[in-house]
Amino acid sequence: MKYFKFLFALVLLLAANTVAKTLAVLELTLASEEMDISITEMRYLTDELRSQAMKTLPSSNYTVLTRDNILSIIPQDKKEAQLLSQSPAIEIGKAMNAEYVSQGSVGRLGELLTVSIELYETRNGRLLGNIVMESNGVIGLLGVIREKSPGLFGRILSEPEFAEFKNLQNGEVASKKSNASFFVAVGLDVLGAVALGYGIYQHIHSNKLYDDYKKMPYGRDDEYGKALDKANSAQQRRNIGYTVGSVLLAAGIGVHIWF
Repeated sequence: MKYFKFLFALVLLLAANTVAKTLAVLELTLASEEMDISITEMRYLTDELRSQAMKTLPSSNYTVLTRDNILSIIPQDKKEAQLLSQSPAIEIGKAMNAEYVSQGSVGRLGELLTVSIELYETRNGRLLGNIVMESNGVIGLLGVIREKSPGLFGRILSEPEFAEFKNLQNGEVASKKSNASFFVAVGLDVLGAVALGYGIYQHIHSNKLYDDYKKMPYGRDDEYGKALDKANSAQQRRNIGYTVGSVLLAAGIGVHIWF
């Protein structure tokens, strides 16, 4: 089951990385109709906001809806269009099939102009970040947008996509790696012990062969030489067993310590 969850989350992550996500930057609005800011100025501020979003988000993974894109999505029926315009930004973003949506307004605080911009994730309505700043005049607001909006839209790039996958990756996968290293270490230990046991056996066997060789009567050179060769061969196998066993046990201990 865990493997299935991991593979499913991996497929979702790969699919998410291959399909571009959409950000809808809604038109900035005036907090009061009595404010002396023209429609042209408001559109310019909104266009600059969209421009900063496009500069911040990689075009290969994210699409920022333009004004024409947004207008083409708005229903042709006036009642539906009016209802949509009065809806919360999150609902408008969902209607546009956008993963993220931003909305903002320009107001006044004494002699200063203020701008408030919010960025939401439409899937769960979560507020990712916001900008609340004031400045002298429209030009000052333009500077605020250019300075602060990259950091706001950069929140999208730092979003923990598919948290379940990351939990699996950081938790269960790490645990699987730990389990795998444990079994590798145990396997090396077992092989090392077997190799040492083989070396001990050959050590005992070679001693016996040497004893038999020493007890052999002189005068039979062919059998004498064969017995010596057998004893030497057993001694070589003993040395190989000791060497291989020591190396495998050392490797097993190293895996235990480092992994």
